[in-house]
Amino acid sequence: MPLFLRDTEPLRGVWKIEESPDELLSRLDRRDDYLPSLARMQTDKRKQEWLAARVLLKELLGEELPVAYRPDGAPYLPESPLHISISHTRAYAAVAVNEAAPTGVDIEYLSDRILKVRSRFMNPEEEEMIDPAQEAEHLLLCWCAKETLFKLIGRRDVDFQRHLHLLPFPCGESGSLIARETRTPQAATYRLHYLRNRYFAMMWFRDTILVS
Repeated sequence: MPLFLRDTEPLRGVWKIEESPDELLSRLDRRDDYLPSLARMQTDKRKQEWLAARVLLKELLGEELPVAYRPDGAPYLPESPLHISISHTRAYAAVAVNEAAPTGVDIEYLSDRILKVRSRFMNPEEEEMIDPAQEAEHLLLCWCAKETLFKLIGRRDVDFQRHLHLLPFPCGESGSLIARETRTPQAATYRLHYLRNRYFAMMWFRDTILVS
């Protein structure tokens, strides 16, 4: 079943992408509205990811709503007050929906490539918490957390090392962690939640903003 995961608080899901672009498009009602955007996409992979997110959103909400994008690239629903976040990785798409506040979600497939790019997003303090027995997995969760935090604060010019900070957390199969941003005047602190399996790691924000 392509719907790999569905959960609530916030409403979120993961779609395992097994269909062709045409098969995904056939699951949607507003097909003609999507054709101009699809025509600008050069690869089937990009079309699959784009369509799978909309199919998943329809599955979660029980109705099909158009998705638009703000200047910073963040998705929103012009016909609904609901807040959404979209992410995709190899063969999977993830969507989170929240009624009360902006949300964020990130999904990434497990790969040793994360070991090569760690210097782009990890600071020395965070490096100290990495479990050497699960190095790639732990780093991937850190990346997902910072990507989720980046989506939440809604700023383009963010340095993942200097502006996004993670408190130590264990590399489990599920759990939560504390993340803090120092890019905005609010300098907000969030509790993020995660899920990890042999296929991917996923991070999301529910509704907990911590006040220091």
